[in-house]
Amino acid sequence: APTVSVLIPTYNRATIITKAIDSALAQTYQSVEIVVVDDGSTDHTREVIAGYGDKIVYVYQENRGIAGARNTGFRHCSGAYIAFLDSDDYWLPEKLSRQMELFRQHPEYGMVACQCASIDAQGNFRQKNRPGASGWLLEALFYKNFIRTSAAVVTRHCIETVGYFDELLRECEEYDLWLRIAARFPIGFINEPLAVYTDNPAGVSTDSLAGRLHRLRVLEKQYLQERIAPHLYSRRIADTCHYIGRHYGERGNFAEALQYLRRAQRLSPLFLKNLLYLSYYGLRR
Repeated sequence: APTVSVLIPTYNRATIITKAIDSALAQTYQSVEIVVVDDGSTDHTREVIAGYGDKIVYVYQENRGIAGARNTGFRHCSGAYIAFLDSDDYWLPEKLSRQMELFRQHPEYGMVACQCASIDAQGNFRQKNRPGASGWLLEALFYKNFIRTSAAVVTRHCIETVGYFDELLRECEEYDLWLRIAARFPIGFINEPLAVYTDNPAGVSTDSLAGRLHRLRVLEKQYLQERIAPHLYSRRIADTCHYIGRHYGERGNFAEALQYLRRAQRLSPLFLKNLLYLSYYGLRR
């Protein structure tokens, strides 16, 4: 069996998925299989994949969303390591070699990630994004997610220990998985951009209202309340509630805005910026 399974979920991206697949095929690390999970595409994705012949394991399913597509993918991966690659991102040729070398040096790691560069719709390239660290990272990741999906390689043992993606989350499902991994395993991180992700303005931003509401669901899971230092926990939840409150306020939903801003204030009584918004939306009701 191949050592690494590259898992690419896709949905209606026939025109761009070849860049992701070609970058996986061009890896200097050789023991690789590529599993593409087509999550119910209605374009010509199937024909594009067929052009690769037996280089690709192609799995089609009715649309279940990104978490469901990746979970289906797990069941078709035969490697001891699983590398995530989103269908609009791509890798530099030495990415997997570098990560597998770090796993060799640290077999205790459950995951090895790297930095990503980014490219936007206009083709503007940004070399550096989100630096990270190695080791026991639960508190660091709880405070801020610095791992992008296409940068992560996990061990099969790790996934079987912590469980698959949470399919009840329509967003932030990868952040939820990273936190569950960080609670059980040390993580390796290479501070070099070995992957490139597409900044997609049409996609759902993690800083949108929907993104932050999902993030709050992830952060409120019971094991985090037990594992994270109380002052850190309160501050992160307060920050998240603060921005959710502001989103609601900007939409004119003042009752919801006040509910979240009040919660932020209770959790972090000295949160002065929050107090300003609380007063402002309180007056506008």
